[in-house]
Amino acid sequence: MENRRGMTGLETAIILVAFVITAAAFAFVVLNMGFLTAEKAQSVISAGMTEASSSLLMDSGLVGQFENVTGSQQYAYLERLTFYIKLSQGHTPVDLSSDKLVATYTNSRCHGVIYSSAVANGTIMTVKGVNSDGDQLLEVGEKYRVTIDFSAIDPADMEPAGADVYARPYEEFRVELRPSTGAVLAIERLIPAVYTAVMVME
Repeated sequence: MENRRGMTGLETAIILVAFVITAAAFAFVVLNMGFLTAEKAQSVISAGMTEASSSLLMDSGLVGQFENVTGSQQYAYLERLTFYIKLSQGHTPVDLSSDKLVATYTNSRCHGVIYSSAVANGTIMTVKGVNSDGDQLLEVGEKYRVTIDFSAIDPADMEPAGADVYARPYEEFRVELRPSTGAVLAIERLIPAVYTAVMVME
């Protein structure tokens, strides 16, 4: 009996404390990783919502100016397009300068960039504030007029090079405004029969 030894209360307490400390450290790691994952998921969801929702909205319809055929009452092609844009609710101001905004034009025969810092001809698409504070930032309550002059497009800069850039009656065209953040504002219309030089395309 003298050679038999048992566990004392102090040894048991030391073992229990060791288990508690190990469990606490493990729980801290698990909780910390959980919080980090939740925060990352929240930021990804927020970024996804920002990219999925468009920052730009078109205000009212499209105004098209058509070129008349010489000696005829028929109008041959869309020469100029004008529309207005505003900022959608819940978005930060959008930079409309050519360094941040990219615009593309597509018809059934060609596609190309008509507004960006890489476009040498800066007269194809012009963006002008209607009730802005003078800068190129589209802010809440402001409206900008966008005018596209298709006659200023060099067919050599389109794809394929040399293709006809004009959209005609009963043809579709598409203009896309791509801001630095937010979804693309796509404007797509089918040109109806045209009998006036200026026509609103709803």
